[in-house]
This record gives sequence, C-alpha cells and structure tokens, in this order.
Amino acid sequence: RNLISQETFNFHFNNLCYAKNRNDTFLCYEVTRKDCDSPISLHHGVFKNKDNIHAEICFLYWFHDKVLKVLSPREEFMVTWYMSWSPCFECAEQVVRFLATHHNVSLDIFSSRLYNVSIPETQQNLCRLVQEGAQVAVMGLDEFEKCWKKFVDNGGRRFRPWKSLLTNFRYQDSKLQEIL
Repeated sequence: RNLISQETFNFHFNNLCYAKNRNDTFLCYEVTRKDCDSPISLHHGVFKNKDNIHAEICFLYWFHDKVLKVLSPREEFMVTWYMSWSPCFECAEQVVRFLATHHNVSLDIFSSRLYNVSIPETQQNLCRLVQEGAQVAVMGLDEFEKCWKKFVDNGGRRFRPWKSLLTNFRYQDSKLQEIL
C-alpha cells in the first residue's frame, strides 16, 4: 500500500490558515465504481508533486492510463481526493477539461487548505470545477479521520486532532463558501 508517514501527514495536512514551507501537495485518492448500485473500491493511494508536475496531474495521467484504458467506458467511476492544498488555477483548469470529456467520472475534492485563493483565476476555476459537477469542500474532522485511517502508516493509532483544527476549518470553509 502507498501510505504516508504520520509526520508527513501532520506537517502537510495541518489546516493552518497561513502555512509556510509546505511546498508539496499530497493527494490521497480512492477510486470506486458502481456495481449494482453499490460502490466497489478499485484503487487507492497517494500522489505527490513530482518533477514539477502537480499531484492532480500525476493522478490524471495514472487514472487515464491504468483505469480508463482497462475498464469499460460505460462504467461509472467515483473518485475522492483528500488534498493537502486545493488545486492551483492551472490544475483546476485541466481537471475541468478532464471532467468535461469524461462524463462517467464523478469527483469529490476535500482540501486541507486553500491554495492562492486571492488570485481571481483560482477562484474562477474552483467555481468551474463545481459547475462541471465536482464537489469541492474543505476537510473537516471526518475527512481527516478517513484520510488518517486509509492513507497514513499510523501503526494502529487513532487520529489526534491538532488544537486549532476546528477553528482553521471554519476559516478555510468560510473562504471557500465566499468563492463558491
């Protein structure tokens, strides 16, 4: 399994209002497909920025080559992302284009922090993601716990929320709601 360490999770997913020295984006993903109205988990793992390619784009390349080419285009796929940062405007644009051409894919994006949302293009492309059918939300306690259980080498330990998690969630969520 492709897991991240507890230290990496606590550093990169901490939902600080102003996060310094967190230049990488981690994208924890789960791909399921509908089969007789119940989801079947196909894949899950972690991507990180690599060679100046953002994690979202690494996922799209992988998904296109390893999932869409192998399985029927008539199947419906549900993709969930738990991200340390929300997509930048360029990545959001590419994800919008992907969703526009792959109507059999639904995408839920949960981000720990919002990336450069003072930039109008970022705001516009987050809205375009929603218009294209993606769910875009800020990670709350439930999402942090799910991410911890499924994607972190946690040694059987329970997720321990940091002191400012709820306060920072409210801040990030209010910013996102203003944009959307």
